[in-house]
Amino acid sequence: MNSDLKSAPSRGSLRLLRFLVPAIVALPLGYGFGALIAKFGPDLGPLDAALEGVRWADVVGLLLAAALAVAALITLFASLSPRRAARLANLEGEAGAEDLSSLRRQSAVCGLSAVILTLPVVLPALGVNPVAAMLAVGGLLVLHTMMNLDLWRRSDELIRAVTVEAGAVVFWLGQGLLFLWAAAERLGAAPSLSAWDVYVVLMGLYLVAAAVVTARRGLA
Repeated sequence: MNSDLKSAPSRGSLRLLRFLVPAIVALPLGYGFGALIAKFGPDLGPLDAALEGVRWADVVGLLLAAALAVAALITLFASLSPRRAARLANLEGEAGAEDLSSLRRQSAVCGLSAVILTLPVVLPALGVNPVAAMLAVGGLLVLHTMMNLDLWRRSDELIRAVTVEAGAVVFWLGQGLLFLWAAAERLGAAPSLSAWDVYVVLMGLYLVAAAVVTARRGLA
């Protein structure tokens, strides 16, 4: 198989980050619009009660999940055609069967990420028992971890390098930002954050960092 086509899944994943970045940048706008609707919009009756407990992190988490879901659909659609798969990866010729299979695995991981981000917000609104909800989320997380490890083993050095570098950026930058917020919170200069708030911010930060690393390497 042509060496360019062998790297198609990795390049396809990196190109998808260019879609995710504008989606993440639009998160504050989406949250602001939703806040305006909630404050000045019409009375939604029973839906208002369901939305009463929704916080800013829930909205951001759902928007991130939506972006990941669309990325998963784009990857899946591309994997159904060798030409579309090659076009997604910006390659000449057509992608092979192994490349298409890898793209489908990436789509599954991306889609499952969207589901896992959605459930902690949706299940309480549906009145699901907390223990049952946690078991469902935990089970899906185990499956997600196994699928991610499988992708990591199958990835080439390029995608591994991008993943490691993005993780390092998030660790150092996230650690600094978290310390500053924790210090401000302890000093009474900022409101308290929950673990869910922190996770959602770190997830968005990781997607942005991965896109920046991709651009620095000239891959996007």
